[in-house]
Amino acid sequence: MSETHELADLLQGLKERSGRSYTALASRTGLSRSSVHRYCQGLTVPASFGTVERIARVCGAGPGELDRLYGAWARAEARAREAEAGAGADAEAGAAGEPDAEAGAAGEPDAEPDVVRPPAAQDATRAAVRTRAAVRRGRRAFPLPPHRWRTLLLAVVVAVSVVSVVTFDGRPDPGGKGGGGTASGGTVGEGKGSGSGTVDRSSGQRIDGPYWALAPKPLDREYFGITMNTDTGLMPDFDVGGVRLWESETRWAQVEPQRGKFDWKVLERSVRGAERKRLPILFTFGATPGWAAPGGPRTPYPDDSRATPPDNLADWDRFVEAVATRYRSRIGAYELWDSVGATTHYLGSMTTLAKMVRRAARIIKRADPDAKLACPSFGKLWEPEGRARLEKFVRTGAYGYCDAAALKLHPRRADGPPEDIIEVAEKVQDMFRENSLGHQVWNTGPGAEIDDGARLSRRRANDYAVRFYLVGLYLRKLNVERMYFYSWGSRAVPLVVQPVGGPPTEAGRRIGRLHGWLADRPISSCGKGSGVGLPDGVFECVFLRGKGREPDTAGPWMAIRWTQRGQAHGKLDKGAERLRRMDGGVKRVRAGERVEYGETPVLVEYRA
Repeated sequence: MSETHELADLLQGLKERSGRSYTALASRTGLSRSSVHRYCQGLTVPASFGTVERIARVCGAGPGELDRLYGAWARAEARAREAEAGAGADAEAGAAGEPDAEAGAAGEPDAEPDVVRPPAAQDATRAAVRTRAAVRRGRRAFPLPPHRWRTLLLAVVVAVSVVSVVTFDGRPDPGGKGGGGTASGGTVGEGKGSGSGTVDRSSGQRIDGPYWALAPKPLDREYFGITMNTDTGLMPDFDVGGVRLWESETRWAQVEPQRGKFDWKVLERSVRGAERKRLPILFTFGATPGWAAPGGPRTPYPDDSRATPPDNLADWDRFVEAVATRYRSRIGAYELWDSVGATTHYLGSMTTLAKMVRRAARIIKRADPDAKLACPSFGKLWEPEGRARLEKFVRTGAYGYCDAAALKLHPRRADGPPEDIIEVAEKVQDMFRENSLGHQVWNTGPGAEIDDGARLSRRRANDYAVRFYLVGLYLRKLNVERMYFYSWGSRAVPLVVQPVGGPPTEAGRRIGRLHGWLADRPISSCGKGSGVGLPDGVFECVFLRGKGREPDTAGPWMAIRWTQRGQAHGKLDKGAERLRRMDGGVKRVRAGERVEYGETPVLVEYRA
């Protein structure tokens, strides 16, 4: 396919000129390494030109090169449409009369998703929409169960791990001998998320290995985020890596109560409070003022805010520009709406939301080129209709303007175990892969639809608070890069970490302790059970103990371990020297010593 090769040759040429590796390009574009590799090798064509443009700009492409890339992408997309249309013709005939599951998702008209494209790209975008429809028809005729894709991917990861700097279980192996621990006794309850040892149900083959294993990479301190729930400007008294401003009385309707008249007092107080603590800020847009959408339904907040987009998007543009200009270099990231999917927070079309994303991205990047953008956070992801709504937004191409995908990843119930998140995250990532989307994921807390009236016992609160972040580590293979706990400052949530005016709870202190253990440490793998040489049901994430951008893979290492339910017993492997508990206790241990793992995580430190 010469058109595909033309696009690939241009991208590969830019990559080589930039001197960046596929891994470096993936890190800077928010795509997965495999996606960048496929595009540069001509194995697949990106679904939107925005993806091509992101790769090109990181490589330093100029305006003329972007024009050539656009032409090559449009030709490759058209050729792909022709090929898929031919391949899908028989499948379409066999599915005659079958309704299209995508049509009418979220109760909206099936508008063409070309609103975030340059005008010259509209014809190619329509072709892309028809191409994806043909692919869906072909998928119905030739299905591949999701668990087969996961099994295949895990097998590849394990094969790579054998020849990398980690052993089959993801632990550092400077001696080249491997190092799984021995397991004995104890059975624990299993969650629904994928384990480390995967079974191919058609053959019974068991594939042992970690859920993911990669070259060690330092864990960004901003991974440990928290949403603020106060307008006082006070910040947590325990260590966290960043704060999200949403339930902080900083909604659009409060900052701009009248058109063109701004009240910056509360937002300024919160920003200054974060600056004093040196905490990076994620500002969340949302809650349209009543004057900008007088006919829209009200939000649940006491201000005069509405759950619809503004009647005139010029009002949106002016507010975004005012915030981004005033807080240039002070606010490091922006989330472009909160909790889409909850009718109390957003009642509007995906087409309009995509327009708002495109316009906000251009304004913010012009005012503050270093700011990161997270596309609107989507909730109700446990429900098929919620994921269908998200997919409809994905197909608008709006993610081409964002650095990250904000999602509401939470347990099924407010008092459910954090490990529930694994299941819903995998459902969303299956959809992302089908749409060739490889963005970073920022989990910005529970969606507005979850019942926050549940209450947790002290023990469960202490355990769930830290396991919320540990589950995010387990999901790093699915591009989860930040976790924002909900919330700080409130007494009216199931899990309180610190009320305004009071000291941190034990749950809050343990979050701070976890941050001290893991922030900036290079993480190399996460896995579960027998796949990583542990008792069934025991989760594990492995880190190097040193800090720095160039980790010493032959140095000392550590593993944090926990269960979802119950206890399990195992023997420590070679080099074990210290066990740290979440209550701050420390115990000296040795290889072969029998230990108990449970719902409260423990950290085991190993010598080089």
